[in-house]
Amino acid sequence: MAISAAQVKELRELTNAPMMACKKALVDADGDLDKAAELVRERTGAKMDARVAERTASEGLVHSYLHAPTPGLPPKVGVLLQLACETDFVAKGEAFAELARELALHIAASKPLVVRADQVDPAMLDKERDFARKEALEQGKPEKIIERIVEGKVNKVLADWVLLDQPFVLDPDKTVAARISEVQAVLGEKIEVARFSRFEVGA
Repeated sequence: MAISAAQVKELRELTNAPMMACKKALVDADGDLDKAAELVRERTGAKMDARVAERTASEGLVHSYLHAPTPGLPPKVGVLLQLACETDFVAKGEAFAELARELALHIAASKPLVVRADQVDPAMLDKERDFARKEALEQGKPEKIIERIVEGKVNKVLADWVLLDQPFVLDPDKTVAARISEVQAVLGEKIEVARFSRFEVGA
């Protein structure tokens, strides 16, 4: 299928990917712009993550989200999120603001405790390991598989506690980290959750 320069230009503006990568994706997607954009993101996302990992994200925004479970009644859950990027140009853009809204909504719904796994208190993980080991012994599990059981349960706990490892509430087939990487690939800048706070009435 013949791909026009206008199609390549449109995809490049959408994804910020190199011209040849856009053209190849359009050819592989038979000219379907949405499919081509997905192909570009899949192919360039990992490379983009590696390139931007060492950059400094010193710009960004603070987004607030309030959730009222019952219409007409006061909000019961609130989130403050600091989302960082490299330039104020990206910080002012709609795609970045939309990501902030999505992440705040996710935090309200999924109740993470920390942004990254290295922020989890080691003492909390040790308690989880002790509990899982005791439970496995009480259930009569063979000694040789207990440590695997323990680590499996600890990994599950981390997936519950760590924002970046949680299934993304708007698309559970991907993690929050994967969703951030998608937007990062489009915008071409480092994007990271600097911090967040979640508040809930009665919690």
